[in-house]
Amino acid sequence: MPNMMDYLLWRGDTPIGRDVPFNDVDSLIAATLSYQTYPAEPVLVQDAAAHLPPPPAIEINFVKEGRALLSAAGMTERFSGLRIHRAIAHTDPDRDMQFAAITLDLPDGTHYIAFRGTDNTIVGWREDFNMAFESPVPAQTAAVAYLAQAAAALPGRLILGGHSKGGNLAIYAAAHADPEVQQRIIAVYSFDGPGLDDATMASDGYARIAPRIRSFVPQTSVVGMLLAYHPQYTVVRSDATGLLQHDTFTWQLMGAHFTQVPEVDASSQLVNQTVHTWLSRVSPEQRRRFVNTLFDLLEASGASTMKELLVDVPGRAAGILKALQKVDFDTALMIITLSGDFLSIGAQNILGHLRARREDAPITEGDTPT
Repeated sequence: MPNMMDYLLWRGDTPIGRDVPFNDVDSLIAATLSYQTYPAEPVLVQDAAAHLPPPPAIEINFVKEGRALLSAAGMTERFSGLRIHRAIAHTDPDRDMQFAAITLDLPDGTHYIAFRGTDNTIVGWREDFNMAFESPVPAQTAAVAYLAQAAAALPGRLILGGHSKGGNLAIYAAAHADPEVQQRIIAVYSFDGPGLDDATMASDGYARIAPRIRSFVPQTSVVGMLLAYHPQYTVVRSDATGLLQHDTFTWQLMGAHFTQVPEVDASSQLVNQTVHTWLSRVSPEQRRRFVNTLFDLLEASGASTMKELLVDVPGRAAGILKALQKVDFDTALMIITLSGDFLSIGAQNILGHLRARREDAPITEGDTPT
């Protein structure tokens, strides 16, 4: 079935306008464009596509696909003339921060602010895990500031969007914006983005913006169901399995719409139930120690990106094992205990699911009820 790339081939010769207005698939494309690197000065999509920097030596598939998407978008009438500006990308290991965003000008004067999701850096993944015990994380603070500055400089309506952590940043920034700015926001898109902290979900700012949130998750969603996720969401069919469905290039389309399924599948429900139960039993301080120890060990490998962990595995493992020997007994015991608790909760949920399926199964001739 078709995906974003096929959509560009089908709809690329039609400009965004009254006849074919900006839609959910266009929003996903705009959000995905934020994963690429752009100059500080404004640039048209077609020019950015023509001057793509060379790819890094080690590149994850999603970013590689994103480069192809930008190249394709640059050759379409629908996206080629759109202006990208206010591009920012900042990674700060000292603050556990990875943040990037762009603003895309739509033909009707609306400005689309796209927040980048987690990149391939260990710092970016560490910041994601920090959301389990800290709010706001630095990227969320940066997103609120970016929106405020963009709104002050640009007239007209606003749309916010992002994939993965970018979706979380879009909703968080919208919920914490001034009421005057919120009135200008016509939509907020989250594409399999993790949820928010309880305080934000209970805030007046979130209540004001909630009706304009459009949340999409794949049928086997894990990331998009973490923390306190937006309760109304659309489930999209993917042609991948498991966590690979987080890659939105696997999301299926029917024309200008996502192919929908009624609900997330059983494996997604089990993972979500397990994670939420586990988090409810673990204190914020335990979460902090767990995450810090885990990522300290990963960084001890000498790798700066997740993919680099797979290069020279024996050498990386040696660095991790050396650092592991320095972990104090109490912390090691806590990690082992919490990991065991997580597996135990997961096993109980699986057994409960299997028992429920057995009880719901129809009784056929020859069966003896128990």
